[in-house]
Amino acid sequence: MAPERHRIDAGGVSLSVLELGTERDPPLVMLHGMRDVAWSLLPVAEPLSRRYRVLLPELRGHGMSDRPGAYAIDHFLYDLHRVFEALEVAPAALFGHSLGGQIAGRFAAAFPALVRTAVLVEGLGPPARPGEGDEAGDIAAHGQQVLNVLGIPERQRPLPGVEFAAERLLENNPRLTGNQAAALAAHATSRNAAGELVWAFDPRVRSVFLGARREDTERYWRQIRCPTLIVSGALAHEYWRAQMPVEWPGTFAPGELEGRVACFADAEHLMFEDAGHMVHYDRPEALTEAVADFLERKL
Repeated sequence: MAPERHRIDAGGVSLSVLELGTERDPPLVMLHGMRDVAWSLLPVAEPLSRRYRVLLPELRGHGMSDRPGAYAIDHFLYDLHRVFEALEVAPAALFGHSLGGQIAGRFAAAFPALVRTAVLVEGLGPPARPGEGDEAGDIAAHGQQVLNVLGIPERQRPLPGVEFAAERLLENNPRLTGNQAAALAAHATSRNAAGELVWAFDPRVRSVFLGARREDTERYWRQIRCPTLIVSGALAHEYWRAQMPVEWPGTFAPGELEGRVACFADAEHLMFEDAGHMVHYDRPEALTEAVADFLERKL
């Protein structure tokens, strides 16, 4: 059955929210990551909807939600709070992948009465990067990042076709099947005002991480009291390495990931050995099973 779609107003920004399941079931809110769409989570959301009322907001700047050009982390927190209010889903289980995991973690800390459990999939950020922690270097890098990110034009380069988009998805996510990539490309692209085919996200969403400091994020993690499942992909270094313009392995230093997990008061950590950063692409069945087991035990 196709998901039902809701439109939610968040301070003048119209958000698209997909819904599966029935209102009598416990609510589960699932957040996708940056440059992704809610539809990509359906292989996990659909089987979970047999037991839960699943809501899949499309983050501002993504999918069929508005693209206001303002993408601070606080905007995403406000948007999520409006979804909870408008669709009356509190308290709920909260799932987030990547940027969605960053949002979910902060939301669980800031609004503890609204969140019963949290699932953070590849949501603890990248490994420490070369030179990170050097104050002068960090400030200089931040200045360059401001120029690079805020200079990104709103208008994207058009795509030749959906087939091309599917090929790009396969190049960047080699564990996808051809059928998966084709289905995802249909939802991960859209037509702009000129009728051109483009990716279904605003490239300016990268500004969400301008000035972000890991210490600030960890302050929120330490305040999360609900049971939390943390899922990592052992091959995520493939993704992180591709994000850096310099030679870098993209791997965590010994104890680095474990130190982040230790910030949480009540957390379980699962490592998927044959998955990268996009765990829901690479191992949807195993991820579904892990989430279902965790929610069954903790809700």
